[in-house]
Amino acid sequence: MKKLLVVIVFAMLTAFSGCCNDSGKVVLYPNEGGKTIAEFGGVKLSEKYMKAYVNNLNDYLKARYNTPERKEELMTKITEGELVAMKAIKDGALNDPILLSQVKNTIARYYSGTKMKVQIEESLKISEDEMKSYYEEKKDSFNTPEKVKASHILIKITDSRDKEAARKLAEKVAAEAEKSAKDMGSFAKLAEKYSEDDGSKKRGGDLGYFQRTEEGGSMVKEFSDGAFALQNVGDISKPVESQFGFHIIKLTGKKDKVVKTFEDVKANIENTLKTEKRKTAYTDMIESYKKELGFKFDKDAALAIEISTSESAQTASENFDKNQLQRSKMQKPLLTKEQLEQLRKQQEEIKKNGGEPNQNMKIQLGKPAKQQ
Repeated sequence: MKKLLVVIVFAMLTAFSGCCNDSGKVVLYPNEGGKTIAEFGGVKLSEKYMKAYVNNLNDYLKARYNTPERKEELMTKITEGELVAMKAIKDGALNDPILLSQVKNTIARYYSGTKMKVQIEESLKISEDEMKSYYEEKKDSFNTPEKVKASHILIKITDSRDKEAARKLAEKVAAEAEKSAKDMGSFAKLAEKYSEDDGSKKRGGDLGYFQRTEEGGSMVKEFSDGAFALQNVGDISKPVESQFGFHIIKLTGKKDKVVKTFEDVKANIENTLKTEKRKTAYTDMIESYKKELGFKFDKDAALAIEISTSESAQTASENFDKNQLQRSKMQKPLLTKEQLEQLRKQQEEIKKNGGEPNQNMKIQLGKPAKQQ
C-alpha cells in the first residue's frame, strides 16, 4: 500500500509540475506525444508522458527494470497508479487537506530541487574582480610561512637552582652538545639525560616544525628567535633564556616560505565565494517569491493553532529536550572563545618549552603563561 501511495503521489506530482494548457489550467493526463500507452476513464497516457515518468527514476531502478519482463511490470505499476490516482481524484481526494498538503509539499520539494536549484547555481557567477579582491584581502592566508624544525634541552630555574646556576649548567650542556655535534644521536641522548621538559625529552628533545612567533607561531618569542637565528641544519645554539629557563636548541629542519599566486588559488577562491553566496541565495529567492505573490503571515493567528499529541509522544519530546539541555550544559565552556584560545596557546607554549602543561593552570590574559 505504501508503494502504491508513492506511485499515486508521484503521478500527481508529474501531472501538476509541467502539464498546463494555454489557459494555465493543469492537465492531469496529457495525451500528446507518440503512441497511446494506456487509456481509461476517457483519458489517454501518451508515450511522451510515460517516458518522462521513467526518465525521472534513479539509475538503479532503471537498471532493475531494464528487461522486457520487468519493463512490463514497471509500466503496469505506473499505469495502475495513474488509474488509482484518477479514481481518488474523482472521489474527492484533493478535498482532503491532509493529502492536499502532502501533494503540495512534494511539489515544493521537487521544485526547490530542480528549477530553484538551477536558478541558484546560475546566479552564482563570480567575477574575476571579486576573486582578485578576495585574494588581495586574504593573501597571507594562502601562503605557507617559513618554518623550522628544532629539538631542545631545557634547563629550568628552580628553588634549589638559581638563575646563575641554571645558566652555568646550560652552558656546560651546550658545550657537550657542540662537541659531539657530528654524532647524529648525541643530542637526543643529552636531551634524555639533562632536559627538564618531560614532554619532549622522551622524543630526544624534538619539537617538530613551527613558524615565527610574530607570524602566528606558538613558541615564546625568545625561543622562536633563537631557533630561526640558526643558519644550517645541525647548528646548535648557545643557551637561550626564556620564561621557562635556558634552552639549548638544535636546528633539525627548514621549510622555506611558499607564496601562492592568484592563479594558484583562483579555483579555491571561486568555490569559497560560491559557497558563501549559496548560503543566502535560497533565502533571497524565497523573499522574492513573497514580494511577487504578496505574501502575508499572521504570526499571532498561526501560534494560536493548537497542536494536539499523545501523552507518550509529548513525554518523549520533553525527555529529549532535557537530555539536549543537559548535554549543552556539560559542553558549555567556562571561558569565552577568546580566553579558551589564549589558554590553548599558553598550554602549548608550556608543553613545547617548559615541560608538561599543568591542568590546573590559571589563565593570565595578556601575560606570558606560567605554571602556578
